[in-house]
Amino acid sequence: MRLAKSLKHIHWGTTLQVIKTGLASGLSWGLARILLDSPRPYFAPLAAILSVQVTVKESVSRGLQRVVGVVAGILVALLAVHVMGNSAWSIGILVFVSMMIATRLKLGAQGIPQVAISALLVMTIGASVPGYALARILDTFLGALVAIVVNALVVPPDFTGIAETALDGLAAAIGQVLSGIRDDLIDGLESEEANRHLARAREVDRALHYAQSAIHQAEASLQWNYLLRHRKSRLMRLRHAIVVLEHSVSQVRGIARTLFVTLNRDVTQTFGALGSPVAAEMMDLFTVMQQALAIYAVLIRGQDRNAAVHLDELLAAAGNRRSRLLYQAADILLRNHAMQFLDIAAVVSDLEKMSEDLTVSAHLLVPLVTTSD
Repeated sequence: MRLAKSLKHIHWGTTLQVIKTGLASGLSWGLARILLDSPRPYFAPLAAILSVQVTVKESVSRGLQRVVGVVAGILVALLAVHVMGNSAWSIGILVFVSMMIATRLKLGAQGIPQVAISALLVMTIGASVPGYALARILDTFLGALVAIVVNALVVPPDFTGIAETALDGLAAAIGQVLSGIRDDLIDGLESEEANRHLARAREVDRALHYAQSAIHQAEASLQWNYLLRHRKSRLMRLRHAIVVLEHSVSQVRGIARTLFVTLNRDVTQTFGALGSPVAAEMMDLFTVMQQALAIYAVLIRGQDRNAAVHLDELLAAAGNRRSRLLYQAADILLRNHAMQFLDIAAVVSDLEKMSEDLTVSAHLLVPLVTTSD
């Protein structure tokens, strides 16, 4: 379902960018004719086509690179014409020098070739056409400006929804590791099963990296996007939540690793059959923490102010279960299984850290929830 929504969003995003590009091209041509009195302002729509990007920030960057590249190329060409004239050697040297200058200016992938192209056109064509260099600069500037304005005003891009969905998936992935361990505890967790859960816990890093990338994309989509500046409080929640969930990823990986180490100490034994009080308490604790992660995902979106209260209740219950788990595990210590007791204590410690992070985060997130976004 998430994949289908993502593909649908990508398809619509591509269509919208095509529409914006066409609109910006037409407007830039018309405005260049009216404002600049250019009979054939080819470079205005060309600059608009190359400047319309996915986000407003990218449009500003591409547009700026293009304008700077044109100006730099024209200056280099005007100097080269007076010094070297027009020949095969001078053109080769011109392109080399202009691209070296663009590289030194760190203009990027758009700006570097633009300097060389502008220099080449001015040297070969502009030298015989009065006003060519100035017209090219003005047309390019106008086209880039129109592209930025169109991208900012016509259905401005907003990827915070995608980032929220990515965080939902991350929280669910963490909870699924806990639920998988819980399910295997019913019949007694074995070494092979513990190894599989450890591998799954490590795979959660993929969901973490995807969520981090989605948040970076959401941040980029809101930069220079003044129509959506009210979404910044929403983005603040996402930035905060990804840090908390990153800690949870580390903690659930630690839990899986601890259980794996415990079982590999003696592969002839299973860890906690259903009748074991320790296993029963651990199963209940994992269930509560999975529910807490699901409620936390709701709280991130700010859809329900009561979610924080529910989360507090779940985490308070988790605290009681942690205490009962350690009490039940004391019997293991009395039977001279100190290492296994320490392993259980390590699991409890990771779950306690996860609970503390979620509790503090819930209390910080609730004041950020507003009705405006």
